[in-house]
Amino acid sequence: MKRFFWILLIVLFSTSCDSNPFKEEALEGYVLDASIDFSVVNSKNEDLLNPNNPNSYDQNKIKILFLLNGKLVPQYQGNLDSPNFFMIYQNKDRYAIRVFLNHDKGEKFPETYIQWNENDKDIVKVEYSRTKNSTVKKNVWLNDQVITNPTYLTITK
Repeated sequence: MKRFFWILLIVLFSTSCDSNPFKEEALEGYVLDASIDFSVVNSKNEDLLNPNNPNSYDQNKIKILFLLNGKLVPQYQGNLDSPNFFMIYQNKDRYAIRVFLNHDKGEKFPETYIQWNENDKDIVKVEYSRTKNSTVKKNVWLNDQVITNPTYLTITK
């Protein structure tokens, strides 16, 4: 009986060991490409996001709205790093704004409204390529004009 026990123990240990302890496993994650960066200038090429420019947009008045089920919904989530769904940063020689876009699965072409102030707004419409592990911008329109570089652009106001 002891002999049987030892043989069984040796067989169990030898079959449970992995011959390659460094075997690669598939990495899983989610890629979300749902933001766009802009520089905003006027006809004199003045930076309208630079807070030192007296003609710049007031960051406190900029609002991001998503078109959801036919209604414009202001975006705010206090637990996010950018709770207003945008951030303004210095990019080389001028300021830029990164807008976090609507990527709602229920919309065929999710729309994001950038309300710069009471009188000025832009609309970004996106077609996404979606897989199990990703949502990536495929086609982007700014005010119904196709954007060829949907990562960074300059808007002239």
